[in-house]
Amino acid sequence: MNVLNTQRMANAALRYDYAALASELVRALRGRRSCAQISRAAGYRSNMVQRWEARRCWPTAAAFASLHARLHPRQLSWIARFFRGEPAWLSGLDPGSPEAVAELLRQLKGKTPVVRIAELAGKNRYSVARWFDGRAQPKLPELLLLVDVTARRLPDLVASFVDPELVPMLREQWSRLTLARDAAYDRPWSHAVLRALELQGSARKASEQPRWIAQRLGIAIEEVRAALSLLEATGQVRRTKKGLAPLPAMVVDTSHDPKRAHALKSAWTATALERMRGGAQGSFGYSLFSVSRADLAQLRALHLEYVREMQRVIAASTPNEVVGLYCSQLLPLEAISATKERPRT
Repeated sequence: MNVLNTQRMANAALRYDYAALASELVRALRGRRSCAQISRAAGYRSNMVQRWEARRCWPTAAAFASLHARLHPRQLSWIARFFRGEPAWLSGLDPGSPEAVAELLRQLKGKTPVVRIAELAGKNRYSVARWFDGRAQPKLPELLLLVDVTARRLPDLVASFVDPELVPMLREQWSRLTLARDAAYDRPWSHAVLRALELQGSARKASEQPRWIAQRLGIAIEEVRAALSLLEATGQVRRTKKGLAPLPAMVVDTSHDPKRAHALKSAWTATALERMRGGAQGSFGYSLFSVSRADLAQLRALHLEYVREMQRVIAASTPNEVVGLYCSQLLPLEAISATKERPRT
C-alpha cells in the first residue's frame, strides 16, 4: 500500500458524526429495497434495518459485513476491496466474522498504543482494548470511528461496501479524494510539491513559491508551476495572502488503481535511482540471499511492520523541515514469467 499525504495523528480531530454516517451507509447498502426486505435477508423477524437507519440501535461491524456479503455474493469481500486484494492474514477467516473485524483493526493499529487511539477516539481505553483483542464487538459507528482514527481512510472503507457517491456526508470528500488520486497518477511530482508546501519557510508570496520549492526538491521550476496549477485545480491547495497553502490533509491510497499504481511506483523508484546516481545523501543498499518461500513471505511481513512504524513516526513528526522519499524492493530474483505463474505468498 502506497499512501501519500499522511495525516498527522497528533493533530487529528474527529471529523464526522459517525452515527449519522452509519445511518447513511445502511441506507446506501439497502438501495431501492425496503427496510423490511433487508431485515428479512439479514435473518431478523422484526424490521431491524429501519431501526438502524433511525439510529435507535446498531448492527455489529461483523453483522453489517455479513449482510453486505449476503446482498452482494459475487463481489470481493469488503476487506479485500479495502486492501485492493485479499491480505494474507485473512486466509482461513470469514470476512464477516468478529475475528476478521478484530484482525483488520489490529492491522490498522500497528504499534500505536491503545491509550493513544482511545484518546483520539474519545472512548474508554478498556473498551477500545476489548475491540482490538476481539473480546468485544464494535458496532458499525464504532468501526467507522476506529478506521478514521487509525488509518484516516474512512472514505475507502465506505467504498468497500457501497459507492461513496450514495453517501451524502462523504460525497464531496470522495470527489476530492478521486481528484487527488488522479493528480498523483498523472503528475507524481504534484504530491512532492504539496508536501513542500508544508515545510517551514514555504509561506511566502505566491510569485516566490515555485522557485523556492524547485530549489528544495531539486526539480525544474516548470515542473513545480505545473504541479501547483494541478493542485489548485483539484482543490488540494488554496490561495492566501501569503501564497498557496495546502488544505487539510487527507490520506490518498494510491493502490486504488493497480495498473496506475504500478506506474507511479516505477516513477518514484526511477527518481530514487536518479538521485542515487547523482550522489544524493540517503540510505541506499541491497542484499542478496537464498531463503525458503515461507521465509520470504515472513520478510514481507516484517517489511510491512517496518513501514507501519515509519508511518507512525512521520505522523508525529514536527517541525516539517524536509520532504522525504522512501522506496524499497523485496522480490524473488527469478524469471518474471515464473513469478507471474506462481501464486504470491
